[in-house]
Amino acid sequence: MARQKAPDKAQSALLPPWSPLPDSAIHLPRTAQEFSQARQALLAAKVLGFDTESKPIFRAGQEDTGPHLVQLATPEAAWLLQLHQPEALALAREVLAAPHIAKVGFGLSNDLHILPQRLGVQVANVQDLDKVFRRHGYGHSTGVRAAMALVLGRSFSKSKRISTSNWAARQLSAAQIRYAANDAHAPALIHAALPAWEAQQPQPTKKPPRPPRQPRPPRQPIPPKQPVPASYKHPNIVMRWLLRGFAVFCLGLGIAGVFIPGLPTTVFILMASWAAARSSPRLHAWLHQHRLFGPMLRNWEAGGYVSRRAKYSAAATMLLSALILWWLPGRPWWVPWLASTCMATVFVWLWLRPEPPEDGKITKNFSTAANSEKIRL
Repeated sequence: MARQKAPDKAQSALLPPWSPLPDSAIHLPRTAQEFSQARQALLAAKVLGFDTESKPIFRAGQEDTGPHLVQLATPEAAWLLQLHQPEALALAREVLAAPHIAKVGFGLSNDLHILPQRLGVQVANVQDLDKVFRRHGYGHSTGVRAAMALVLGRSFSKSKRISTSNWAARQLSAAQIRYAANDAHAPALIHAALPAWEAQQPQPTKKPPRPPRQPRPPRQPIPPKQPVPASYKHPNIVMRWLLRGFAVFCLGLGIAGVFIPGLPTTVFILMASWAAARSSPRLHAWLHQHRLFGPMLRNWEAGGYVSRRAKYSAAATMLLSALILWWLPGRPWWVPWLASTCMATVFVWLWLRPEPPEDGKITKNFSTAANSEKIRL
C-alpha cells in the first residue's frame, strides 16, 4: 500500500474542536463506595480507552517510580486511579489483567514494559491503535491527535505544560484531571468509530509471494591432488637442517624472481625441490601441489621438461637485466660482461631442455609411500 501522510498539527487545528467529557463524567474515586461503583462500571465494559501518567524525571540517575496514574474511559465516562492508594492499585490490577476487556490506546509499548513491574500482573488484551493506522499506510506512530483528525474530523490539543506536571501529587489540579481524562477518553471514541472509518479506506494490498528459490547448481567436484614424487629424510640431522634451510632460501629467491628481473625462478624452485626432497617431505609436497610451482616441477620430474612459456619468461627477464647492467653508469667494466656471460649460459641451457607434450599435461606415476605419514617441518 502507498504511504499515507497523517494530518500535521497545523492541519488538525483547522478542524472543529472535539467535545471533551464534562467534569461530571470524570471520576476520581477516593472512598470505598466510589471504588465499588468504579469497579462495577469498569468490569462491565467491553472496551476501555487506556493511558498512564508518570511524574517526569529531569535529572540523570533519578529513580523512576511511575506510573503514578492509570486512566480508563468509555465513550461516556472516565476513571482516574491514583496508584498511591491501595484500593486504586488493586482495581487497576484487576481491570488491566482482565482478558475480557480490551484496553485501547496509542504508544503503549512503554506502558506494557513498565506496568507489569509496577502492578505485579501481566496486562491482558491490549490494542495499540497505532498498529491499525500502520496497516493503512500511515507512519509508525500516528498518535491520538492525528487519529482524531482522520477518524472523527476533529482537532485534539494537549498542553505540554500539564503533560510535564507532577503526576505523583496526592491532590491533582482540575487541569490535570481534565487532561488525564481526555487522554483515555479520546482513544475510546476513536476505537468506537474505527469500523466505519476502515470500511471507507482502500483495502491493504498483500505483498506478492516470493518466487521460489532456484536450486543451487551442484558443486563442482574438487580435482584430485597431483601425485608427489617420493622423498626421504637425510640420515644426518645436521645435513637435514642445512638442506631445509637451503630449500627455504632457494624458495625465497624463486618467489623474488617472479618480481625481480634477473633471478631465474625456475632454477631456484628446482633447487628448492631437490633440497626439500632430502630434508622436509612436507615442504616437498607443498611445492609440487602449488598452483604456480607445481606444473614446472612436474614437468621437470617427468623428463626434464621446461615449458615454452617458462623459457620466454626467463629469456625476457635475463635480457632486461643485461640491458640494465650495461646501461648503469659508474660500474666496473667486468660486471656486465660476467653477468651477461652467466645469463647467456643459463639461457642456452634452458632453451636446450625439451618441452612438454602439446597438451601440457604430464602423466607419471610417482611413488607416494614416503608421504603416507604427515611429517612436520
